[in-house]
Amino acid sequence: MPTLGAHVVPARFGELRRVLAQLTAEDVGVLDASLGEWLQRPLGREALTTYLLTTAGSAFVCLMSLEPAGAMLLERGERAARVRMLVVAPDMRRRGLARTMLEHADQAVRNAGLRWLWMLVPSANVPATRCALHCGYRRYRPQFMRRERAVALPSALAPVRLEPLTEAQAAQAVEQWIERATRQGDAWCAEVAARDVRPWSFTAPAASPAYRLHLAQQAIGLALTQQVSETHSVVWLWLERSHWGTETEASALKALLAALEAEPQTLDIEFGSTEHLRNAAPLYKAAGFVPVLRERVVMIKRLPRLVAA
Repeated sequence: MPTLGAHVVPARFGELRRVLAQLTAEDVGVLDASLGEWLQRPLGREALTTYLLTTAGSAFVCLMSLEPAGAMLLERGERAARVRMLVVAPDMRRRGLARTMLEHADQAVRNAGLRWLWMLVPSANVPATRCALHCGYRRYRPQFMRRERAVALPSALAPVRLEPLTEAQAAQAVEQWIERATRQGDAWCAEVAARDVRPWSFTAPAASPAYRLHLAQQAIGLALTQQVSETHSVVWLWLERSHWGTETEASALKALLAALEAEPQTLDIEFGSTEHLRNAAPLYKAAGFVPVLRERVVMIKRLPRLVAA
């Protein structure tokens, strides 16, 4: 329910500037660090106010007893709107104003003909996470698996073969497998995850070795590898659902480790979907991996269809 005495209106320059005057760069940049950076510049608040009102998207102010107490910025994408800013003045916090603004965002997005909202929330920001969850948002691919020390993998009987791909082949294969993995393991948000949200959830590393995974004569997955440092490597793994957490996945991981120049001290495994990680977690935990929460987590909400009266 909206907070008593609070209502959300399209932002005007004076009201928005009064809200921003009470906030720090860290406050403004919680959901989008680039917005907070404006406050580090000369006349930054005036410049940010103008930017929010003229080019960034739809800006709103939350009034509490007619006084500006919070602000929100929505940016329209292909199929979803992104909440880029959600801020409340320090002396007006813990009164439900952020929830009031997010409830208003639902209606604003519906009016724009969209049914999806999303935001990028720092995992360490507990109030922002609780607020998003309370308002019906769900986490999208919040974790990956990490191993800090080498542990022998379970014996693998499935002979997985790696087929090296050219850069052009890899780019095409990544597009296909992102769509496929999202449908198989994050079907609830597949409509927006592989499009609107993708630039913030996955960016293909430049010039990284890529492999198509084969079992017998059948292609069953795709993998990218990247050496971050001498002691740290990352593997991005997409796999057919029927092989999640099986000896086939263990065999694929062994083959990929053998393809690295040297087995790293720290190894991260990035999965194509939330369900893939959930199903394969026991296999990786047995091999010394632990789940790691991302520093910034994508939160997505699907708006229910309105029922005609």
